[in-house]
Amino acid sequence: MATKVVRISEDAIGIANKYAKDLSEAIRMMDRLIEEKSTPPIDMKALEKMMRNCIAEEFENLQRGY
Repeated sequence: MATKVVRISEDAIGIANKYAKDLSEAIRMMDRLIEEKSTPPIDMKALEKMMRNCIAEEFENLQRGY
């Protein structure tokens, strides 16, 4: 893997050390956390509708004796 020498301020190194012991791993960890936070939020209305439909279907099945 290729490497580069970069200048980074002391406070940024301190912040990176909160995520991982070495700078490269800290950057990877930060990227992973950003990706996780970037996922679209759950559509609660759609989830509620799906759950209601599922429960209604199960009640119908119970009434039929399945």
